[in-house]
Amino acid sequence: MAVGTQLGLLLWKNFTYRRRQRIQLIIELLWPLFLFFILISVRQSHPPFKQHECHFPNKALPSAGTLPWLQGIVCNVNNPCFRHPTAGEAPGVVGNFDGSM
Repeated sequence: MAVGTQLGLLLWKNFTYRRRQRIQLIIELLWPLFLFFILISVRQSHPPFKQHECHFPNKALPSAGTLPWLQGIVCNVNNPCFRHPTAGEAPGVVGNFDGSM
């Protein structure tokens, strides 16, 4: 039996089974539409806004040592966002924590 025939028979069997339980069939058909309309309404009420490219200051990992790691956490608590690349983002620069004491 071909795959298309098997799929058609399976869908027909499922539809026949669901047709006997009308409430469940209506819920299964309307629930995705309801969720889709909620998604559309949220998208219409909160349109996307253009935001500039965001560069965050680099932070040391725990493998760099305890003190640089804690300094990276404490000094960047508010997690600022800059429009231009920060000092540690230059190619070949591993970190800019040398003068942080």
